[in-house]
Amino acid sequence: MNERSNKENFALRRCLLVTLYDLFREYPLAEVELTHLEAACRTTLSALNWNLVYLEKKGFVSLSPAVECLPHAACTASITGSGIDLVENEEALNRQFPLP
Repeated sequence: MNERSNKENFALRRCLLVTLYDLFREYPLAEVELTHLEAACRTTLSALNWNLVYLEKKGFVSLSPAVECLPHAACTASITGSGIDLVENEEALNRQFPLP
C-alpha cells in the first residue's frame, strides 16, 4: 500500500471515529446506519467497509453484521469505550490516525 493510501485510510478512520463519537454524545444508546457514515465521511462503500472492519478488529467500533444489509459490512455501527477514549485523547488520536 502506498503512502497516499495510508493517509487516506487514516483520515477516513479518524472521520468515522469522530462521527460516531459525536453521535454517541448526542444519542448514547443509538447505533448508526452505515449509509449515514458513508455520506458523512464522503467515502466509497469499499473503503467504508474495509476501514470499519479494521476499526472493529482494533476494538474501537462495534458492528452489527447481517445479510440483509449487504453490500455494507454491517447494518449499524457504534463506538466502543476504547474508541471514545481514543477520540477524547487528542495526542493518542493524532498518533494513531494523524491528520493529513
